Amino acid sequence: MRLSSIVLIILVLMTSGCVSDKKKSDNDPPRYFIENKLSFFDPYEITYADYKFRGYTYETWLRKPNNLEMLHETFKKIGYKKLISDHDLNSNPCLLWSYVKRPLNHIIDSLVITYPLDTIETKYYREFWQRRKKENNDQVVFKILQELAEILLKDKPVEYNNDLVNDTLYNLVHMDRVRQNPTDEQARQDFDYLKKIGMHGSAYHLLYENTRYREIDWDKDKLLKELQTDNKRCCPRVWISDNTK
Repeated sequence: MRLSSIVLIILVLMTSGCVSDKKKSDNDPPRYFIENKLSFFDPYEITYADYKFRGYTYETWLRKPNNLEMLHETFKKIGYKKLISDHDLNSNPCLLWSYVKRPLNHIIDSLVITYPLDTIETKYYREFWQRRKKENNDQVVFKILQELAEILLKDKPVEYNNDLVNDTLYNLVHMDRVRQNPTDEQARQDFDYLKKIGMHGSAYHLLYENTRYREIDWDKDKLLKELQTDNKRCCPRVWISDNTK
């Protein structure tokens, strides 16, 4: 997988799933719910297959230094340690690259060490930094990795620039990756927020296909009627995916 920085590992986990209405009968045509395009997420363009990103707008957006900084500051506000477990950081071999099978802490540390070198022996690290320099984002990626090493490996207190935080991304990541055991009131707020920003497919999964919201006391049939179906486009990749299977 070609990555602009380690930050993107987290983002990969959020872009999956094709939503359809399970209330339909066998004779009804499939229905898909609208999933709005955001500045950092186009549900109708991104596909994910063979461990490669495909989607030119997404790839171009992701490689711009200011967007990488926005992602990083947003994740810092959320808390990287809430997004990456100690097991994934220190023990679980990272299999994103076929020839680098090391825990994430080793990969971060090695990328930081190899960036200033004139000659990089290891193929992956050499090609990683060659791509970053070609894309003109090597300096910001190096800065991000340095801060990740301090935050994740040295337990340095986190300071973030709130002016660079993307509130929508913050809310979506917190809802999908951080929040546990939401109250009925919080669940309804989450549903209304997703509907407000046009992510009706994600709102559907909140109602029917998300284990953390399974015990919520809400009128699913009534709320389902508030969601808009998309009769023109097929198979958006929703942000809040089905985690029941």
